[in-house]
Amino acid sequence: MKGDAGTLHDRPIEPVAKVEVLEIERPAVVLGSTQSFDVVNSARAAELGFHVVRRRSGGGVVVLQPGDHAWIDVTVPRGHRLWNDDVERATWWLGEAWCDALRGADARSHWTVHQGKLTASAPERVVCFASVGPGEVVRHERVPPSGDEQRAGEAAGQVLRKVVGVSQRRTKDAARFQCTVFRVVDLALHRQLLRDEVPASLANAAGVGDALDDVARAAVQRLTAELG
Repeated sequence: MKGDAGTLHDRPIEPVAKVEVLEIERPAVVLGSTQSFDVVNSARAAELGFHVVRRRSGGGVVVLQPGDHAWIDVTVPRGHRLWNDDVERATWWLGEAWCDALRGADARSHWTVHQGKLTASAPERVVCFASVGPGEVVRHERVPPSGDEQRAGEAAGQVLRKVVGVSQRRTKDAARFQCTVFRVVDLALHRQLLRDEVPASLANAAGVGDALDDVARAAVQRLTAELG
């Protein structure tokens, strides 16, 4: 399905189990349902050709350009075996399906699903990929110690890099999970488009590079099979 980001986000939720691949036709800065348009540098966004829209699901800003991401929506109707009244647990199966798709492209990395609450400071909540919420997928990456730390005999540390973002919108009849994974998370572009300083944690977010198309195809297959 193709269209502008605002129209794609606003389409009604049908209580039918399905997986949909969405493609935007113009760049967009997408705000979470409760965010103010003031977080965006509107003049700069217009100059760069970005449409600023608000989605009905929660979370922070997502910056989208045609071809730089995979956007996949998954709808679970009430009464389906995957339905869960707990809005956090409802996302866990989704994250596991994404982990399977990512392992197919990168079996050497360690992929996990965040099963806790949203972990974010107030500034980090502004940008989706600067925080990690329920059902979202992270890649565990070892960080070697610095020269001084090596001399002190300290072990390597670890950073968790968010790779799959998930937002959720519910009606009384169904839940729609909106999933996004990037080719590259463009930190410089976020700095141009947002009014305030971009949270440092956004630098920990990661894309999947040239594996994006393969990951997206594998995710569609896995998610469709899960919905059964």
